[in-house]
Amino acid sequence: MRKAWFMWGLGALCYLTALFHRMSLSVAGLTAQERFSIDATGLAAFSVVQMVLYAALQVPVGAGADRFGPRRLLLAGMALMAAGSTVFALATAYPLAMTGRALIGAGDAFLFVNVVRLAHNWFPGRRFALVSALTGMIGGLGQLIATAPLTALLRSFGWTTSFLAAGIVTAVLLVVVALLLRESPHREVAPVVTSEPLRESLRHAWKNRGTRHAMWTHFTLMGTFVSFTAVLGQPYLVSAQGRTPGGASALLTVVVIGFVLVSTAAGQIGSRRPDLRGTLVATAAAVSTLCWVVLVAVPGPLPQVVLAPVLFLIGAAGGVSMLAFDLARTSNHGHRGGIASGIANMGGFSFAVVAELGVGVLIDVLGGDALAHRLAFGVVLVLAVAGTFRLFRLHGHAGVRPQKVLEPVA
Repeated sequence: MRKAWFMWGLGALCYLTALFHRMSLSVAGLTAQERFSIDATGLAAFSVVQMVLYAALQVPVGAGADRFGPRRLLLAGMALMAAGSTVFALATAYPLAMTGRALIGAGDAFLFVNVVRLAHNWFPGRRFALVSALTGMIGGLGQLIATAPLTALLRSFGWTTSFLAAGIVTAVLLVVVALLLRESPHREVAPVVTSEPLRESLRHAWKNRGTRHAMWTHFTLMGTFVSFTAVLGQPYLVSAQGRTPGGASALLTVVVIGFVLVSTAAGQIGSRRPDLRGTLVATAAAVSTLCWVVLVAVPGPLPQVVLAPVLFLIGAAGGVSMLAFDLARTSNHGHRGGIASGIANMGGFSFAVVAELGVGVLIDVLGGDALAHRLAFGVVLVLAVAGTFRLFRLHGHAGVRPQKVLEPVA
């Protein structure tokens, strides 16, 4: 079991790196606007392109994890992110910077599903919910590094040095993983053997109610979390809430701390009481949606004693989204596990693509002032309400009972 934790730890470090790269623009958003002379729509486009690629690649990556094993795909993802961070560091023009973020988004897409698949190879099923949640927690630590520490690094060393250092660290970890990571305890390559055509695997996974429940869980809970932390949270906190850039970075840290703390607790609950997963997900969705009502409807600046707990709860709801992958796994046969996880993972990032683009466009259309930043976040609120409604319907029909765990089919 010690070796299993070591192998998962290597994969989790890759995921930590991916979350750092994904979150890095959240504290560098205002600097990016100055460096590339772009408005809020242009800033949001960075995140949109990154997330479109991420979401679009989830099902192909999940299928690859099932058929080829996670090791090679993890290495490919790390290579893309290292290249993307290097391009982004050296870019002085917007199109080249966009190329860098696109490479980061494509590389990021390879990480989580394959770390989950690695956990599936190394751990017994009863530990899967906990290990998935711990993976989310490790990713949250990457997001923490991309808040206040990255802000300090940017302030001390500047844009090029900071992002180039991130690319170099990613390349070093790539080499370490290539040397040490093993696919499974049994053999180097551990694909799930199946004669089922990919189209049939995808169709059966999508028709499964548990897969759809997992997707809407991720859509609602991870979608709201990513929409705030990816790129537009800092401009909102500065413009709509009157915080300094340093204060905004500290508040983004509060969101991520909520994610880190609750993801592990949610995983423990999912492992011990799978019958409570549906209730926990529905409750988290309702709480997160109410928090977004506060952010959109209440004129700012909100007092710190109100704003900080609201942001913590949005992060906490994001932590509960880690249960999506346990919901996907326990309702699908093993040879469809990667595809089901990929479908679930598409949910939150599809949400974020629509939200980021919609918010960025509305900010510019409404004039870019404090009121515009607040009202534009209504796009996130509308999507959150829709997702919460869908989760309550799914919970009412099937989420109250634990779904039977289906074992891998050879």
